[in-house]
Amino acid sequence: MSNMKNRRWLVKSYPTDEVSEDNFELVYAEVPEPGEGEVLIQTTSLVMSPPLRMAIGTGGITGNRVKIGAMMRGSGQGVVVKSQHPDFLEGDLVAGAMGWQEYAVTDGERPFPLEKISPRARQPITANLHVMGASGATAYVGLYDIAKPKVGDVVLVSAAAGSVGALVCQLAKFSGCRVIAIAGNEKKCLWLKDELGMDEVINYKNEDVAERLREVCPNGIDIYFDNVGGEILDTALGQIAHGARIVLCGATSQYEGDANWYGPSNYFNLVYKEATMQGFYIFSYAHRFKKAHERLGELIANGNLIYNEDVLEGVEQLPAGLIRVLSGENFGTQLVRLS
Repeated sequence: MSNMKNRRWLVKSYPTDEVSEDNFELVYAEVPEPGEGEVLIQTTSLVMSPPLRMAIGTGGITGNRVKIGAMMRGSGQGVVVKSQHPDFLEGDLVAGAMGWQEYAVTDGERPFPLEKISPRARQPITANLHVMGASGATAYVGLYDIAKPKVGDVVLVSAAAGSVGALVCQLAKFSGCRVIAIAGNEKKCLWLKDELGMDEVINYKNEDVAERLREVCPNGIDIYFDNVGGEILDTALGQIAHGARIVLCGATSQYEGDANWYGPSNYFNLVYKEATMQGFYIFSYAHRFKKAHERLGELIANGNLIYNEDVLEGVEQLPAGLIRVLSGENFGTQLVRLS
């Protein structure tokens, strides 16, 4: 494949505030040849998620940011086009850490294990990147293993139209809870109310969140599934019920700032409301993925679970995809289709 080129995005600089395309550089490289025990994968789609911002910032929980001049990391799926690995054949569909590039070589284990995937009934193959992947497992584990909902609980979900949030909202409704969804524009709020059937929706960009929470849940919040951190987390802590459970899943409002993360002032409510606030790292719950995906697959097959894919086309759009998901412009899981 020496006459073919592999377009890849390198990290050119670290953003000091919001990410821009200027922080990356598109380069042309030779398509690599797989060695013994390796496979060559043609990337078909990459998924954009807010934590990618930390790969070019402070490093977040991993403490491992991408070096200047190195390829931007990213997860996706593709097809094996050449194999010298006993467990993979040409034509196999796979998912894993592809990076921002059109072709990837891996030994199937590094940087993360490569997973064979296959189409499922009533689902696009890209569902393996979200609802039947880490996002789905995150929603399921965060709600059922951490929050432990009970019938009648009042559940508040931020970033409720996002890849994880929309699934949490629906699972909570299926569990007999009253669900209040927070989103950042009118289109998302209407979708949450009209399509997903949320009990209440709050547009945090043009409504007073604290005032609306006092209005719609005067007796407090039993579960808060936090995807954004910052001021909304603080506001939610001010409205918790006795014995509330706060699930810390993400902090999208804070990823664009590399220093001085917003700390909550209402944290003492956790004490006298005898509440709990717990974070979780989804890959520590890998043993729960099968159960989560079985349940989500059943709901999809029955036509009960709704999700959106927001797709950009072409390797050139990778920076734009990340920028969209960080700004909240995306509607559902942000994907970039490469081939």
